[in-house]
Amino acid sequence: MSGEVKFALTAMLARRDHSCKEVTDKLLAKGFSGSDIDAVVAEYCASGYLDDERFAQLLLRSHINKGHGPVRIQQAMMLKGIAKSIVSESLAGSDCDWFALARAKATRKYREFGAIDPKEKAKRIRYLLSQGFSYEQVNFALAPPEDYDV
Repeated sequence: MSGEVKFALTAMLARRDHSCKEVTDKLLAKGFSGSDIDAVVAEYCASGYLDDERFAQLLLRSHINKGHGPVRIQQAMMLKGIAKSIVSESLAGSDCDWFALARAKATRKYREFGAIDPKEKAKRIRYLLSQGFSYEQVNFALAPPEDYDV
C-alpha cells in the first residue's frame, strides 16, 4: 500500500511544491491509511523532496510578487499547515520593504493621492488592510508623496 502512497505523493510533487500537512490532508482525502502516509511523508521529508522551509520561501516570494502584506502572507502560510516558527523565520528573513510594497500597491490601485473625502480614504484603508498590511504601512502608503522620503 505504501507504493501507492508514494506514487500519489510523487504525482502531487511533480506538479508543484506542497507542505507536509497539505500532502497528508490530500492523501487522507484519497483514502490512504494514516500510518502509510506518515511513513512515506517522513521518508520524503528526510530525502528533501518535502521541505516546509523551502515551501514557505516559495509561498513568501509568490505573495510578495502579488503585492500582499505580511499579515496576509502569514495567514496563507498557516492555512497551508506550515509551523509558526517557520512562518516567523521566513517573514523575519525576508528582505522585503513592506512600506514600499504597500505604497506600490496603493499607487497601482489608486493613481492619485490628492485630497480625498473620508469615505474614499476609509475604502482605501480597508483595501490595504485586506491585502495584509499593518496600519503603519497603510498610513505610509496613503500619505501624499511630499510627506515621505523615498
